[in-house]
Formats: sequence, structure tokens, C-alpha cells
Amino acid sequence: MKLTLVLLVFAAILTVTAAAAPQQKTASETFKKAEKYFYQKKFEMAELLLQEELKLNPENASAYSYLGDIFLKKERYDEALNLYQKSLDLDENNAENHFRIGQIYYYKKLGNLSIENFTRALDLDKSMKFAYYHIGLAYLMLARDKENTIKNWETYISIAPEDPQYEKIRRVIELLKDPNFVIPPQGSDVSIEEALLLGGSTLKKVDREAETKQAGNESKKTKHKLEGLYLDDEL
Repeated sequence: MKLTLVLLVFAAILTVTAAAAPQQKTASETFKKAEKYFYQKKFEMAELLLQEELKLNPENASAYSYLGDIFLKKERYDEALNLYQKSLDLDENNAENHFRIGQIYYYKKLGNLSIENFTRALDLDKSMKFAYYHIGLAYLMLARDKENTIKNWETYISIAPEDPQYEKIRRVIELLKDPNFVIPPQGSDVSIEEALLLGGSTLKKVDREAETKQAGNESKKTKHKLEGLYLDDEL
């Protein structure tokens, strides 16, 4: 009799414990559909479903992140930034969100914040090696910092020798190492791309003019600009 009573009490405890345990949430059908549309690049449909998902489940960190990616692709930077921040409020250690925020600050020409977020992404996920490239790019294009550009790009090509842009990056590093090469300051008539193309902004003005005459309007045409490399990551 006593044994039966003990067993009944033990069973009751197990029942209460199971009921009190947090139930693992499964992704809603709405979110699953949104995710599917996103990877099919049907962004308009994905956006509508993600908005609906967030009304039903405002704590879905991934939904904020996906929606941020869509707005980033649309160049709606402030809205994308707000969404990534909301996602980070729910999951502060999401490396990809920090990387995307770094991209937004790069586009907004806020070098220090861009570098800070790319670095944070790398700290959280060491496999995100392409962050080294973006850190170097921000140092070059926004901070005009040769030393830190070289440092980060040398690190990048040493751990990513398979990168199809390896030789281009290596050649730029060699140019930056030239003591005669000076990165054009902000507001200069010579862009960084032109300086790299001509071998440095320290070329004499007459040499630049002669080069320009020979090239005609070539410098005004679209080139494979540095900013074009890796910034989209196909989202």
C-alpha cells in the first residue's frame, strides 16, 4: 500500500515537471513559406509573409534578420539596420547580423562603425573569414589607412587562397606597400581606384594628364571597382 502511494506521488511529480517544462517552439508554416520564398529570391512574397510572421510572433529573431536582408538588398538601409538591431536584441551573438550591420555602415560611409561590426562578426564566428576583406576595404575606402588595409588583406588571402580575386587583392597590397604610394584623401580629384590604376596618387600631374589623354574617357567608364567585390554576398 505504501509502495503504491509512493509510486503515485512520484508519477504526479513527473507529470507536473513535464507540464512546467518549456515547450520547444517549432517554426510556423508562415515562416517556413517566407524562408522558402527568400531562398527562391521571391523577395516580395517573402517580405509579406515575414511581416505577417512578426505580427504573430514578434520574438522571431530570424524573421527580423531575413526581413533586414530584403531591405538591405533594396538599399533601405535605415529600415534594415533597425531590423538587424531587433534581431540582435533577441540573439546578441548572431555573427551574420553584425556583418550585415557592418555593410550598412560601410554604405553610409561610417568607417569606424563598419569596422567595429565586421570585427565583432569575426570574433563571434572565426569561419567568417571574408570579414577580413571587408575590414580592409573599410580601412582603405573610408579610413584611408594603408597599414590596416594591408594587415587585414594579407590575413585574408593567407586563409582564403582559393578566392577568385586573390591575384587582384595581392596586386593592390603590393601597390599599397610602395612607400611612394599615397592614398588620395577624402574629396580628392583622384579616386582611390584611379590612384591604384595609375600606380599611385603621387604621380606627377603632367603624367596623369598624359595618361588621361591616351585613355580618352576610359576612366569614366564602369570598372571592376573595389566596392563591388563581395559586398552583396548574394544575401
